Amino acid sequence: MLRNFLSKLGHWLLQRIRLIPDKDRKNTKWFMLSFYITSLFVAIIYAIGNPTGVSLFAHVTNIGKLVLLHGITYCIWTLIISAILSFLYIPFPRLLLSSFSYLMFASVIVFIIEDSGVVFAFTFGISYSLLCLLFTLLLLLLFKKRFIMNLVIFSLLIVSSYLVFEHFGNALFTRDVPAMADMNLEQLNVENPGEEGNYSYTFLTYGSGTDKHRSEFGQNVNIITPTVDASHFITRWKDKREEFWGFNQSQLPINGRVWLPDGEGPFPVILIVHGNHTMEDFSTSGYDYLGEQLASRGFITISVDEDFINYSNVSGIPNNNYELRTWILLKHLVQLKDLNETIGNPLYEKVDLTNVGLVGHSRGGQAVAMAADYKRFFDDEPWFNQLQDIQIKGIVALAPTDKSLDGKRAWLSNVSYFVIQGAQDADINTFQGDRQYYRTSVSNDTFKASLYIAGANHSQFNTEWGSMDTSLPEGLILNQMQTIEPEEQRQLAKVNISAFFERTLHGQMIYEEFFRNYQHGISWLPDTIIVTKYENSTYFPLIEFDNNKPVMAKGISTNEDGFSEVNIFTPKDRRNNNRTVDASHLKWKSTAEYTIKLEEFDKNRLENKENLMLTMANFTGEDNRIPEIQILLETTDGIKVDLPLSAFLPFPPVITSDFTHFGWFDSIFREGKYENSWEAVFQSFEIPLDAFEKKNAKFDRNKLKRISLQFDRPSGEVLLEGIGLSR
Repeated sequence: MLRNFLSKLGHWLLQRIRLIPDKDRKNTKWFMLSFYITSLFVAIIYAIGNPTGVSLFAHVTNIGKLVLLHGITYCIWTLIISAILSFLYIPFPRLLLSSFSYLMFASVIVFIIEDSGVVFAFTFGISYSLLCLLFTLLLLLLFKKRFIMNLVIFSLLIVSSYLVFEHFGNALFTRDVPAMADMNLEQLNVENPGEEGNYSYTFLTYGSGTDKHRSEFGQNVNIITPTVDASHFITRWKDKREEFWGFNQSQLPINGRVWLPDGEGPFPVILIVHGNHTMEDFSTSGYDYLGEQLASRGFITISVDEDFINYSNVSGIPNNNYELRTWILLKHLVQLKDLNETIGNPLYEKVDLTNVGLVGHSRGGQAVAMAADYKRFFDDEPWFNQLQDIQIKGIVALAPTDKSLDGKRAWLSNVSYFVIQGAQDADINTFQGDRQYYRTSVSNDTFKASLYIAGANHSQFNTEWGSMDTSLPEGLILNQMQTIEPEEQRQLAKVNISAFFERTLHGQMIYEEFFRNYQHGISWLPDTIIVTKYENSTYFPLIEFDNNKPVMAKGISTNEDGFSEVNIFTPKDRRNNNRTVDASHLKWKSTAEYTIKLEEFDKNRLENKENLMLTMANFTGEDNRIPEIQILLETTDGIKVDLPLSAFLPFPPVITSDFTHFGWFDSIFREGKYENSWEAVFQSFEIPLDAFEKKNAKFDRNKLKRISLQFDRPSGEVLLEGIGLSR
């Protein structure tokens, strides 16, 4: 009986297997081919975005493995699912459905692996699969008859659709905002810092001389440097990483790309350190444009190699990665000191180590701040005494991280700090460097500044990182239409970084005016919206806000008139993290006035103060209204003078960003990382008091009695962070 049952079962199974294609039509083969190709595309994109080696052979091998695995999986999946459908007597095209289900599975699973978010993975995977189905159906209908004519029509539809969408996408970034202040501010009478300087320079490298993948640190290196041992705090260094590089954490190389100005020297030195990126996709040469620019202006510039501690799809990332980046950077400074004192190498007596600047990108941006505050993060080591004579005078952070390490973050003093952040940054999509700005105290000759750029992303500061802020396939989901051109983003970096170091390392004080008010160098900048902050050691706050209450200088009082809402709170960034400082939320539906009264204020504090300083942010959200503000100053003898704030600097709009195409997936992609399209970004306004004296010769700043901000636009809302005086 059992034998008879098994015989019937076997016969039934074979019959159902033979009937698998029974419900499929002749066009099924075209659908299956389409689903195979579109799922193959997903596999290839995933392989490209997750390299396992450096060479072309390694890339081809990696892609080949995925293609082979995809082909085998596609065939097995299709056969098994179609057989199950046949066994269940499902009266639908079984091969078509099973191959379609594989396309959905592949499209979903690849984004789940990439941690793009489960909801997004299913939403995108199913949508992509349905589009492929409809696209294939459309092609079959188009090419069934009149092949050539339909091909032309179809091509025209594709091209015109692209042009329409491209125009619409670019229109998202267009804003009706004046670039210039109403008052024509005098342009600085200095050369454009973004242009090449007068120094010729020599390119050279220093390093271990044994690098397996980069000849400039291997056989073609100019200066051999000893390796360093980090094994006392780096314990995770996988065998695959050692196999790739040929060394472990006890033999880390000190490699650098150097641009050396021609001349006797010594020259100020600037070290640039990259951030975390795929290890096999080298980052160090991505700042050559900065190295060449700065060297032409008389700075020794060095791009520090830390590729060997970056993340790898094969070997992960070493532990204590943030500390290790800083530790290696400090080791470079020690090595430069040795080279500067050693006869017989190109850097002998060329390096002015009392005049050091640091530039860091991403995790490197945090590393440079930590390097200036290294004693907070490291115990005394024997070589730390060699750092005592090295003076770091300026730090630039490009889209930096600000991760707490064992509850510690860098606090800076006696050093100038400048941070740049892009509004379109899909990697570090909150203004994290703004926190370091507030953890920097300025004194004597130092200042701090920030620059927030509409349309700038994360990767384009490094020429080797491409234009996408995430690796494939996620990078294809990101919106590129609001991103400014790479050349424009790097030009903004060159102008600002060069100006910063001309001021901090060359002592050309005039360039500080550019950071006070970028209108002084507006002709140097590409056409995009920027938001800036600035503060020097002469700043005296009249009113600030902390712990949900105002903090006022002695003798100061305030009055708010006409506002529908006034409340002090801690603004949040895009990820709903609290900002470092509080602000007063001012909302009005008709005209309103915010007044600071100085009747009992010590007028001696007004001596030598030349500027009124305001720090505010637009808070109107996506409706993007621009407040119109009049500044009214009144003296004790009754003289009143008013000027529009826009005479000095345009009030920036709320800068919104769609991180995915047209913002369709912002709320679900990467677990809602991009759900909030904007965050409050504060602009500092420096208002020269002599402008009021020029308007009315009777105005005496030393008799200042009242400062009023008059909000004239019918409705709006701003955040007020502080009002003060400076020189």
